[in-house]
Amino acid sequence: MPPSEPKVWFITGAASGFGKAMVALALARGDSVVAADLRINPLDEVAARFPSDQFLVVRTDVTKPDDIKAAFTSAKNAFGRIDIVYNNAGRGVIGEVESVPEEIARAVMEVNFWGVVNVSKAAVRFFREENPKGSGGTLLQVSSMLGFEGCAALSYYSASKHAVEGYSQSLAAELLPEWNIKFVILESGWHRTDIIRETPRAPAHPAYQDPSSPAHLTRVAIDNLYNDPNIQDVDKASLAIYEFVQLEEKPLHFPLGKDTVQAVKRRIDTMKHTLEVCERFSNDLLKDRTAPASLKV
Repeated sequence: MPPSEPKVWFITGAASGFGKAMVALALARGDSVVAADLRINPLDEVAARFPSDQFLVVRTDVTKPDDIKAAFTSAKNAFGRIDIVYNNAGRGVIGEVESVPEEIARAVMEVNFWGVVNVSKAAVRFFREENPKGSGGTLLQVSSMLGFEGCAALSYYSASKHAVEGYSQSLAAELLPEWNIKFVILESGWHRTDIIRETPRAPAHPAYQDPSSPAHLTRVAIDNLYNDPNIQDVDKASLAIYEFVQLEEKPLHFPLGKDTVQAVKRRIDTMKHTLEVCERFSNDLLKDRTAPASLKV
């Protein structure tokens, strides 16, 4: 549909952080929004200010495919189509690899990876089969700068986002052009959201309690992050995302934030150096093609 016409957004993780900020922005711009979250009470105030023919709240657990199917059905019944799926639901945990209980680490993967998978599959099917033929849609996958750069004390969150990166790149490669599905992997940096304060902390492992350890320094940095005057603003970031989505031609990756941009540059420099060291080891790996013994003279 033309960029100037109101869009229909389907936003997961809509009750807090980036999700809630985008709900507010999209509604203010005149778009319609389906807000999906396991917790819906934080959206009551928003629901009171916007009519039901513009704003729909659906209680959704992204780890449950039946919940997602019902949410997409509700969206179709309410608005007839979906233009943008903002695949944003997520959770985290702060702690060393050795300190985070396995059940918590698995729960992070369940939401951050399998939740993204569940919503992605439903979104692709909806864009292809429920929207008007050929109109497609935009699938905005929320990764992180930690999806391509690891971080001490955030290993399980980083692992889940690395998984999102690989899955999303592969899924994007599978889509047929005639479906007209635009795919974007959002790699954002640190922004001031309540999630920073709400993310659970595992007790520090005794082996990593040295004040100079990278894991300890990460814990301290995160504890101070919310009140850091230089931290990036989630509302400004959401405006950047909103404007980016309107582009007719969008790159697959969308690094957002000065910290992310610097991380990308570090990654490029690191890989250049890695190739300088390693490339020569790949120069002669083909099986030697020698003449059969019977032909040798």
